Amino acid sequence: MARALALLGVSGSRVGETTVVTGRSTIIGSTPGCDMILLDRLILPLHAELRTILDRWFIVPLDPRATVFVNGEPVTSQQRIEEGSMITLGTVTFKASLESLAERQVGGGSRW
Repeated sequence: MARALALLGVSGSRVGETTVVTGRSTIIGSTPGCDMILLDRLILPLHAELRTILDRWFIVPLDPRATVFVNGEPVTSQQRIEEGSMITLGTVTFKASLESLAERQVGGGSRW
């Protein structure tokens, strides 16, 4: 069963906000063409990608200069995201949770 990735902002500009990711690929960056725009001085125009493969979520830095951490460890290639993972991009930190798409109401997800 497909799962959505819910990201709860715990520090930085997204504190208290939950962003739900349901697409197979989500580009995070500072430019208007990105799927998820983070306005942070440390976020690059094309910073990272969230992707789902076989019902598992991963994050991939899109630039060698991108600051991406999962549970305090730097990410330099594809890194799996688990329930409760802490994801830091620039100065913004999110806590990840996994939700069944069947449990979500139609149109109930937030889009940044």
